[in-house]
Formats: sequence, C-alpha cells, structure tokens
Amino acid sequence: MKIRAILLATSLISSSAFASNINFDYVEAGYATISFDDSRFDPKGVGLKFSKQLEEKFLIKASYIVTTDSDDNDDYELSQLYAGFGYLTYLEEDKIIEVSPYFGKLKTEIEYSYSGGIDKSSYDATIYGLEANYHFAFNKALNMLVGVGYEHLDFEYLSEDNAVYQVQLNYTFAENFTLNFAHRNANDYKNTGLNIRYNF
Repeated sequence: MKIRAILLATSLISSSAFASNINFDYVEAGYATISFDDSRFDPKGVGLKFSKQLEEKFLIKASYIVTTDSDDNDDYELSQLYAGFGYLTYLEEDKIIEVSPYFGKLKTEIEYSYSGGIDKSSYDATIYGLEANYHFAFNKALNMLVGVGYEHLDFEYLSEDNAVYQVQLNYTFAENFTLNFAHRNANDYKNTGLNIRYNF
C-alpha cells in the first residue's frame, strides 16, 4: 500500500514537459556505510558502481563496497559485490520501470587481538536477488528511484530470505555529473551512500 501511494504521488509530481535526465550509462564513487541491527560494529568505507545500457531496453550493472571498523581489540572488514542486468519498460520518457536479477557476494573478516596474539575469522555469503525499480524525473536536474525486491542469502551452514527496499535521489548539477544519496534496506543489513557520478 505504501509503495502504491508513493508511485501515485510521484506520477502526479513529475511531468513529461521536459527532456528526461534519467541516465543508465555511468560510473560513480562515494562514501558508504553499512549497519546491522545486532552488531557493535558500524563500518564505513567507499562504494563503486557501474552501469551501461546495451540497447534501448537492456542494461548491465555492478557495484562494489568495502567498509571497515575497529574497537580496542578487534578489526572488522566487510566487502559487498553485486552484478546483474536489467530490463527497462518505458512508461514515458521520464518514467521508467527497471526489473533486474542480480548475483552477489558478502565477505566478512574479523581480526581478534588478545594477550596471546592475533586470530582471524572470515564468513562468506552468496546472494541471489531480484529487484524492481521505478525511475522518475521531477525536472531537468532532479530524478529519483524507488524500488522493492527479494534477496536469498546462502551462508556456509544456513540460508535466509530478505525483503529489500531502496530509495535514491539524484541531482544533476553539471552536464555530465550527478550527486546522489542512496539508502538500501535488506532487513538484516542497511546500506547508505553519498556518491558522485560521471555520466557518459
């Protein structure tokens, strides 16, 4: 119900009286954080993303995030890698639905320091996901993404399924450059990023 209300509101706000600034050909980099509900760590780091539209209705995309945190005794590193492709449906020039399956990897490494020395442990998870994103433009400079999805995670000894939602606000401040704020919630973990994008 909430998603339906958001889509209705944004369709009323956005207008097709201008050329759309929605672009699927870009590289971006920025500041990234990840948070867990039941963790004492709050890692921060950098995120990279790439997208390329192959034809009018198809695209490929990938992203990589690496974050770190530490306390008096432990060092923590979490990396996230995602790759997938998308199918685009144009409702109007400035209203586009993207459906994207993707594959991903999560890797966690923890280094423990104690009086007897140092120990290390690592944990990996494989991700299979599907997301549906609605892209729409408010004007020539400002556009937004809202999306929902499903994610299946396979750990070494267990698996779990998560609902996913995400929002992203893009502001094009120069011909080839966009600043964006992005938030993604996958139930067990949340990603937030502030990025600069080069559109080619």
